[in-house]
Amino acid sequence: MAVKYKEIADRLESDIREGKFGQTKKLPTEDELIKQFEVSRNTIRKAILQLVNRGYIYQVQGSGMFLREESGTDYINLGSLRGLTKDLASKTIETKIVALQVIEADEAKAQQLRCEAGTKLYYIKRLRVVDDEPFSIEISYFKKDIVPYLNEEIAARSIYSYLIDDLKLNIGFADKVINCEKNDEVSAELLQVNPQDPALIVENTVCLTNGTIFEWSQSIFHYQKAKILNRINFK
Repeated sequence: MAVKYKEIADRLESDIREGKFGQTKKLPTEDELIKQFEVSRNTIRKAILQLVNRGYIYQVQGSGMFLREESGTDYINLGSLRGLTKDLASKTIETKIVALQVIEADEAKAQQLRCEAGTKLYYIKRLRVVDDEPFSIEISYFKKDIVPYLNEEIAARSIYSYLIDDLKLNIGFADKVINCEKNDEVSAELLQVNPQDPALIVENTVCLTNGTIFEWSQSIFHYQKAKILNRINFK
């Protein structure tokens, strides 16, 4: 079952993107949102925290919840797990499947996913093309006992929309590691850069809300096109 506060946060995010609060530059009050969505104050506060963490609003005690100035639409949100289709919503994104198969975890993947060697995994390699230009290579491993079915049709769209909307997975948190390496010949050919050109690499270890790791992934970004955004709240 989908988490209610995330559903509300998604609705409000959509309203913000569509300019619904463009004149006031602020959200309705907590009481108004409670009445609108017919949920508890705690649920609304969790939804608001989601929007704060996504970089859409900031709160001023006693004054309300204000929209932050847009930072543009061509950034990868470091604080998001929702993928390119959400981060680059204004762009045209095409996904090309390079590989999709069921494999058995070797010792390295078993350690990364905290599972036994030999555990069944979905291995997916995709090229993401943004506005007709190669943007990133995504290599993902999903535990098959948690994600029992994937095909090219699903992988060609938003995998995370499928995980959340269809499989109803409660995705909780992730550890991200960012580093730079040189492209090998295979990656360079896919990204249309020169071998040994630099690549920005983001590794994700993603957990459900109960702490179970279900995915390990690596995104290899075109060094001239990817920009990373991390919005921070000073407390």
